[in-house]
Amino acid sequence: MSKLLKYLIFLLAGLAVFAVVLVFVLFTVIDPNRYRPAIEASASQQTGMQLRINGDIDWTFRPVFGLSIQDVSLTNGITPQELASFSTIALKLDIGSLLYGNLAVQEFVAENLHINWFVDAEGQANWLVNADDPAPTQTTEPGITELPIDINIADIRVINASVAYRDQRTNTDTRLQNINLTSQNTNLENRPFPLELSMRLVNELSDQDLTLNLASTAQVDFNAGNISLDDLRFNLSPLVLTGELSVSDFRNDMRWQTSLASNTFNLSHLLANFMPLDEDSMPAPDAQQFSVQTLQANGDSAGITLGGLTVALDDTVADVRGDYLYATDSRQALLAYNLNTNAIDLDSLLPISGSTETDATAETEVDQEAEQPPAQIAADTPDSSTTELPFDLLRSMDIRGEHNVESLTVSGLQFSPVEFGLLLQDGVLNIDTQPVGFYDGELDATVTLNATTSPAQLAMETGLTGVSATALAADLPRLGFFTGRFNASTTHMMQGNTVNALLNSIDGASTLQVSDSSVDITMLKRVFSAISVLSPRGDMASQWPDVVRFSNSEAYLIFNDGIDENQELNLRLDNFDVSGTGGIDLVAGEFDYRLDFTILGEPEPQTIRVNEDFQNVAWPVRCDAAFDDAAAQYCSPDLQRVREVFAAIARDEIQRRASEAVGEQVERLRTRIQDLFQN
Repeated sequence: MSKLLKYLIFLLAGLAVFAVVLVFVLFTVIDPNRYRPAIEASASQQTGMQLRINGDIDWTFRPVFGLSIQDVSLTNGITPQELASFSTIALKLDIGSLLYGNLAVQEFVAENLHINWFVDAEGQANWLVNADDPAPTQTTEPGITELPIDINIADIRVINASVAYRDQRTNTDTRLQNINLTSQNTNLENRPFPLELSMRLVNELSDQDLTLNLASTAQVDFNAGNISLDDLRFNLSPLVLTGELSVSDFRNDMRWQTSLASNTFNLSHLLANFMPLDEDSMPAPDAQQFSVQTLQANGDSAGITLGGLTVALDDTVADVRGDYLYATDSRQALLAYNLNTNAIDLDSLLPISGSTETDATAETEVDQEAEQPPAQIAADTPDSSTTELPFDLLRSMDIRGEHNVESLTVSGLQFSPVEFGLLLQDGVLNIDTQPVGFYDGELDATVTLNATTSPAQLAMETGLTGVSATALAADLPRLGFFTGRFNASTTHMMQGNTVNALLNSIDGASTLQVSDSSVDITMLKRVFSAISVLSPRGDMASQWPDVVRFSNSEAYLIFNDGIDENQELNLRLDNFDVSGTGGIDLVAGEFDYRLDFTILGEPEPQTIRVNEDFQNVAWPVRCDAAFDDAAAQYCSPDLQRVREVFAAIARDEIQRRASEAVGEQVERLRTRIQDLFQN
């Protein structure tokens, strides 16, 4: 028994020594570089592309036992760019096959893989080039490629890969980095195998760090050019997309289709991955709940069809269907779509007011700015209003769109229903609404933007019919000073390539008519009470009621070459007339008008009564305030000019009395002369 045990120990030791000697002989006698031509030829035969090994081939034990290949590149032999390059490739080998002189590759491990995906100006991708003639192969010594080699890679690992995507048609240059890929039982014969992909995106400018994960069951038929990803799961926290994706005939006429859906997540949390958001402005965890309920899409070399996209944001559900056709030699790109949705509340998407701490920070910033010269503040503040608007985009494609919205909320205002069409053709954009419900009335609007001219030209026409001022004031309290139903219309023309240029070129007019209106004239009473301080006859507005019913109320505002000045304003409330000129400073949120307040005499209806001496007198008033100020503080009399008006009234009164006295004297003299002649 002891002898048997001793023989077994000697046998095992001998086998171990033999294995060590065998490995030593394998590593010292067999030069792995002898496999270079065979590996290159076999890879080219299976993929139809050229594999070039530029570095050395060595034996390795890590990360797998087999060959370590340095500096590898992949080309198609047609386009000048490399399709892919590897700094290091490790091939796991079957030891049994290696002992018989065969090279059986079981696992592929690539580190620092870099993929170049280029699309030229004609839309041809370098990975999808299909040549009629096979790409030229490298010449090698006879028999050198006849070494037995079996490339049947079951497992694939890609570590720290990157992808560069460039499209000359759209001037796109995108890079993905830190890509890791793992798959098992990998094959190109249309047998399913599991696939896992992770990717880390780092934005060094905004310090954003994103992690993406993809898991699926893949099927690849390389010869037929088909790829399918079933049970797909894509994760970019908090977004999780599930569904399937398939690509067919990618080596010739590629077509693809997908069906996806997502979980329900907070939209702001997803957007925070791509842009900095103030934590104080983030909505509550249960707000802005977004989901992709369905996404059905397919495409080919001609374009993309969106069979159905249904998304939900809180209580809003929107459905979009459409088609996008790529540009050709005979026409521009074309986008056609149809949007249907229920209630849209844009106000719910606006940032929530900041906390006290935020307000204090804002006040500190304001104080710091106050210490700087205005010129320095202007120089340090970016001004997007002077940036060129992207009118080139309007000239690059045609768009047809139909929109149906059950209700729309913007800045607290309600529009229901909303239907409008959008047509962009040959650089001219037209937006035309169907009658939109607006506070018991209707709204119509037409917008035309011509981007083919330089500068661009913009024309807008709007009309309001039968709108209830009382209903509107419920959502816009600042308009609570009057009641009644009103009609309004606007017609404006602008031209320019920036926001400032457009605003500074506005020409046109706005009109307003109100029927059977009651108006709160508190501000008017305040103005005339201030005027009456200089009147020897007391307060001319003391007997006026706070609210007056007018039978005729109308106003117009004319724009002349911009909004900051040269506007002409006129307002008529029965016998009360306001006229003058001025402008608006949108940046400061202020307005400044120099007006004349006039109370007309007969034959106008005497709704507002004053002494006849004060009728048909133009009282100078300055309306210079901020929009946020109380309405009662909007206007005040120009007292210096008011004194001049009273002085003129006094002179007229003296002249009138003098004329009356002279007339009386003349009349008495005429009467005496008549009496003398009669006697």
